[in-house]
Amino acid sequence: MMPSSAVTDALRQRKVELSYAAAGAGLGLMFSVTGLLVDMQVRAWSGLGGGLVETFSTTAMHSLALLSPVVIGRIFLSIGRSQRLLREKLGQLNQTEGLLRRQAHLDPVTGLYNRAHLTTRLEEGLATRIWQHRGALLYMLDLDDFKHVNDTFGHRAGDLVLEEVARRLVAAAGPEDIAVRLGGDEFVVVHFPSADETMPELFAEKLLAVVTQEMRLDDTRISPNTSIGIARVGIDGATWSDVMRSVDVALYQAKLEPQSSYRVFLPEMKAEKDDQLQLEAEMRAGMERGEFELYYQPIYGTASGAIRSFEALVRWNHPTRGLVPPLDFIPLAESSGLIVRLGRMILSEACKVAATWPKPIGIAVNLSPVQFKDAHLVDYVEQALAESGLAPGRLDLEITESLLLEASHRVQSAMTRLRALGVRITMDDFGTGFSSLSNLRNFSFDRLKIDRSFTRDVAASLEDAEIVRTIVRLSRALRMETILEGVETESQLTFARLEGLTEVQGYYYAKAMRADAVAALIAESSQFVELSVTASAA
Repeated sequence: MMPSSAVTDALRQRKVELSYAAAGAGLGLMFSVTGLLVDMQVRAWSGLGGGLVETFSTTAMHSLALLSPVVIGRIFLSIGRSQRLLREKLGQLNQTEGLLRRQAHLDPVTGLYNRAHLTTRLEEGLATRIWQHRGALLYMLDLDDFKHVNDTFGHRAGDLVLEEVARRLVAAAGPEDIAVRLGGDEFVVVHFPSADETMPELFAEKLLAVVTQEMRLDDTRISPNTSIGIARVGIDGATWSDVMRSVDVALYQAKLEPQSSYRVFLPEMKAEKDDQLQLEAEMRAGMERGEFELYYQPIYGTASGAIRSFEALVRWNHPTRGLVPPLDFIPLAESSGLIVRLGRMILSEACKVAATWPKPIGIAVNLSPVQFKDAHLVDYVEQALAESGLAPGRLDLEITESLLLEASHRVQSAMTRLRALGVRITMDDFGTGFSSLSNLRNFSFDRLKIDRSFTRDVAASLEDAEIVRTIVRLSRALRMETILEGVETESQLTFARLEGLTEVQGYYYAKAMRADAVAALIAESSQFVELSVTASAA
């Protein structure tokens, strides 16, 4: 059934056509009558008889003229139809143009405004200074680890999450606020605070509350986390690009927090971000120039005192900054994604160096959770083993507890494939994260490395000592070895021996050293092979 408006428009167009036809018929009738009257007058002047019947019957033209209303009426009807079709086409073109104009400013997935619309409105608001006068605030939101949703549940589920987040943002926004999807998992809300709204943090907390509410996708429950950056229009930037950069810098600071946080832009943030961008550029150049070097710290068997393996630790020999420790560049490498490339370099070099050591001394290499997002991680581990000739049992991959918070199919699949290669897997810094007993059982670690924060006071603090004892009992029940890192004193080593820890690592024995120093240490050691090492590692 046609809509009533369409029916009304069709009837109106039909009336227009009929009016054209009526006008044509009237014009034809006028021609016919006019011709007859003129002929009558001429015949009267000529003395031939000017009567109506006589004039009509003596001239065949007048009979044919009776058809002129029909002929001209049909001609005008055709003209009316052409006019109607032309108007319809023009109307369709106008509707299409209007639709395209609206679509050019709308996001196709969420229906929110897009980046182009935000840019236009920002330029207008800044040019007129109206937005600054009204205290407009920009809130940029980024969904934390949204890629995990796409990888685990599929892109359709990802779109449903984006649609739901968009709906929640619109519901939280005021009547004059503007909700925008920039692209990917990034959103912006332009907020015009009310007179009694004195702190920008209040609306940020409202956004956090609504976005992070649990949502259901079929039989799956998802609790999205988000980070929010906040900037003041006209104050934290005089142009739209400056304001967007300021809010992006604030968002970057918020993303450094563990979970769902917000930050208001401060001028010093820009300087810090510029420094980080500079350091990131220097990292890229340093990787090209080979400025990164591996150091190795020995790990000793607690009972025998023999060297069992070395942990590979990367250092950056910066041309002007000197030797840069990992804590100063690893977080940046992770946030920028450079850790994937750097991790491949570390893995390849560590395996090549370890292959030159006497069997069965192994090598431990740290893996960042970011590296597990690399679909080719396992392939590069296999390639490093093949190129170096190192036996898989001599390679130990250390991961942190934070990886277990993302127990996705991707992570589980990578862990399964790594185990199939025959490499060993250690949980690093155990005791400082959020791992559960079920995760320990599901991932089947070979070793637990107890964080150095428990080692510091283990000989004097009953609480720390009992925590370590509990971890040792747990590891035995799960058939895992244990490493106590950060051992620096005789009393700490004695504690490790008495409590039955498998291995120790720390300055008591040695600091991290270059590869040539490792070779010298092994050569000088009279007992560097522990007979209890698994035969498969040989």
